[in-house]
Amino acid sequence: MALNFDARKAPRNHAELEKLVQAVRQASKADETIWLEWKSELDLNPADKGDKSGRAHVARAIIGFANRMPEDAARFAEGYGFLLAGVSHDSMAGVRQHDITELVRWIRPYVGETINWQPTYVEGNGDNGPVSILVVTVDPPRWGDPIHCMRKEAPSPTRDKNIPEAAIFTRRADGTTARVNAKELDLLSQRLLRHSPSMELALEVGSGVATPISYPDSDVARLLGALEELALSSLNEHLANRGKPRSYVVMEIPEERTPEEYRQEVKRYLEKCQAKISEAVDETAAIFLAPIVLRLTNPTEAPLTGVQVVLNIPGDVRALEPEEAAPYASNDRFPRALPKPPVTFGPTFGHNFQNTFMSPPDLMGLRSLRNGPPVRIDNSGSTTVYFPSVDIHAGRHADLAPFVLIGTAGSDEGITAQWSATSSNMNGSLAGELHIPQAEPMSFLELFTAQPSDSDDEDE
Repeated sequence: MALNFDARKAPRNHAELEKLVQAVRQASKADETIWLEWKSELDLNPADKGDKSGRAHVARAIIGFANRMPEDAARFAEGYGFLLAGVSHDSMAGVRQHDITELVRWIRPYVGETINWQPTYVEGNGDNGPVSILVVTVDPPRWGDPIHCMRKEAPSPTRDKNIPEAAIFTRRADGTTARVNAKELDLLSQRLLRHSPSMELALEVGSGVATPISYPDSDVARLLGALEELALSSLNEHLANRGKPRSYVVMEIPEERTPEEYRQEVKRYLEKCQAKISEAVDETAAIFLAPIVLRLTNPTEAPLTGVQVVLNIPGDVRALEPEEAAPYASNDRFPRALPKPPVTFGPTFGHNFQNTFMSPPDLMGLRSLRNGPPVRIDNSGSTTVYFPSVDIHAGRHADLAPFVLIGTAGSDEGITAQWSATSSNMNGSLAGELHIPQAEPMSFLELFTAQPSDSDDEDE
């Protein structure tokens, strides 16, 4: 079966690498490609100390990935190359885990110092329990890179399989790593001589604004008061009707809580609600506030591939990945982050009915506003937004993945953010400032109770 992995972006953490390992286990041999190689078995430190074939295999793969053409590599996984050892399409036996420093010491004499590569181990669900999988990540090739070769001979138990010093390998589109032919050597020579032109980009806000959110004590009191009134309504009704005759007879399950116990339960509920207001604001803003979309323009005559933008936003702000509620839930504004109220007070009839009044809706229809990869957000310290890479044709523009930005009330002039960008087919990087306009401050209670826009209905 086809490789079940999104190759538009590179796996960058252990969780994503574990997904790649699992995808390889479920793949077919034909799924090995220009960016991905796997090997079911690999012994980097065999009993026969003269056998360097395992280390030679890793070195050959690293050199092969590093000797790809930049535009070919950039089509998958943001240009990175990956070697997985201990897993294949038909087994997951794992490999013996070695100290990373020792592993690098074994491989570096064969690949030299000019290739950037990183080994790590991830855990996989092996055929007989948890196993260690070696993952070697090789950085994207760039214009101006040298032609990489084996820096020393790699001996093998069978003499005819020795890899000589200065052997040049490349990773091909058919998923093989092989010695270069004359045409491939010519292309690598062109890569060496062709330095990338300087990158030029313009970044602007295409749509959307930052929204300052305030938390007035009066609005906190209003919210908690309304929630308390709703939560206590069943108790008040029960007390008002106590002793009145009923006109029907059904099986009654008596209330086991006293009125004072129920009031204390409501008090604890309100304390939890107050502690969750900020989280509820994030949740509601991600659904109902218009996201910011940045537009990236390439004014040059050269196409740009694998352009990655990182945006750093100072101040007391939070970036959120936007979500869209399914149509059946789009008018229900109760924040899911707020806890459910206590079960209503009073006897139940027939069976134990659970309180549904004021309960958060089941918004299982939430989905991302964007079909492609989402932004990656770090809200610790100053806010940093990492955008998925995009390709931009010469003289054209691309809209980056959307995000919602909220914060505290600040200057009416908006927010000044810092951005940087790199491209897989250009050397160097760009940096600049971005002005993000700011909306009028909004109370959190306004956000919770604002009516959804009916502009879509008007368009119809």
